[in-house]
Amino acid sequence: MKKILVSCAFSLAVLLGACGPSYSAAMDIEGLVNNFYKATDLQKVQVLKDSLGKEISCGGTVSNAGEYDFFDTANDLGNTYYQVSIIPQKTKNNVTYQLVFLFKDKDKVKDIDKGQNIQQSGKIIRLLDERLQISVWIFCGELTQEDKALFKQN
Repeated sequence: MKKILVSCAFSLAVLLGACGPSYSAAMDIEGLVNNFYKATDLQKVQVLKDSLGKEISCGGTVSNAGEYDFFDTANDLGNTYYQVSIIPQKTKNNVTYQLVFLFKDKDKVKDIDKGQNIQQSGKIIRLLDERLQISVWIFCGELTQEDKALFKQN
């Protein structure tokens, strides 16, 4: 009987360990924001490593859409993208965050209006703690090597 209890306890511990606190950026924007907000500077390095390049689907109310130029002076690379900013939102834990969607194709954003609710999917390319809010940048489209170099976050 004692062996069975020990075996059950071990199995339960393994099961709980496997299902314990872990995070998948592709599943939950609020979880990502809360996790990044509460992380120390050292822990943020790991959150970034786990999150950047992951697919995510999220949305909100559009605050603006416009042209946005990226330039990397170190590699002498530049390109124009189209940015859709979402009105800052709060997680259930009261953490403020803003979503920024980037597109290569102007036609994909030209009909988006201020105040419109949108939902988009894409890859996380930036995650920034701006002290007053967390910014999550999402690239909607296929990332080329040049895009990846421009969006590289140190």
